[in-house]
Amino acid sequence: MYRIYTIQFFKARAEYRLNFWLGILANIYSYFITFLNYWIITRRFENIDGWGFADMSILYGINLFTYAIAGTFVWYNAFQLEEEIISGGLDRYLVRPMGVIEQLICSRFGDTFVGQVIVAGIFLTWAMFKHISLLSIGKVLYFFLILISGTMLQIGAMIVVGSLSFWLNKSTKIGEVFYYEIRSLIHYPLSIYPVWIRYLLTYLLPWAFINYYPALLLLGKGNSVIDYVLGGLSPFVGVGVFAFSIVFFYKGLQVYCSPGN
Repeated sequence: MYRIYTIQFFKARAEYRLNFWLGILANIYSYFITFLNYWIITRRFENIDGWGFADMSILYGINLFTYAIAGTFVWYNAFQLEEEIISGGLDRYLVRPMGVIEQLICSRFGDTFVGQVIVAGIFLTWAMFKHISLLSIGKVLYFFLILISGTMLQIGAMIVVGSLSFWLNKSTKIGEVFYYEIRSLIHYPLSIYPVWIRYLLTYLLPWAFINYYPALLLLGKGNSVIDYVLGGLSPFVGVGVFAFSIVFFYKGLQVYCSPGN
């Protein structure tokens, strides 16, 4: 059913082809420039605390790729849930014979994230081939596993941010701080930050499980046993955050009161 919806969505978007393709090209250009910035920095200073351009492409690429996949499903609907709550639009989802989250996912396809998927996919593929000598069949399987778990973690985080609107009415400002600004710290290796920031991104806001600890395991850059343990736990953290977000959403739904009441 979702596949059919997606096909129809793209047919509708194709009516405004120029706008559709310009949106995708703008995203491709924007994130290509980001990778170019990493190339310039690592070319000028050789590396960022031991991470070369190929390493940074894996680190940032995993974060960007999983964010873009998650965004295609839930950014426009779950992350921005406050609009539906404030307007009362959420009411129509409550009278249909389908789960509310499933309906939200089917309400809008995030086509603007396609450009990010393309750019991240290109640089990730290139970087993985650059490190082909470090990879084994187990690591390749682990790589695909963390792409799935990282996407689940990102989806879970977006749902949690949107669900806060059940209690706060407006949650996108909180999302901008905790989801975008703080998460942007994992664009670089955690080793460049003070210890308290590493703890923050590991134990309080587990953004580092999206890319940093998995990258340590993939590239053999761990400095201690705990680094590899956390890398091994990363897929479970993604699943755990996703499961928590579903429970959190439906807890919020229980206190929802239509603005029309």
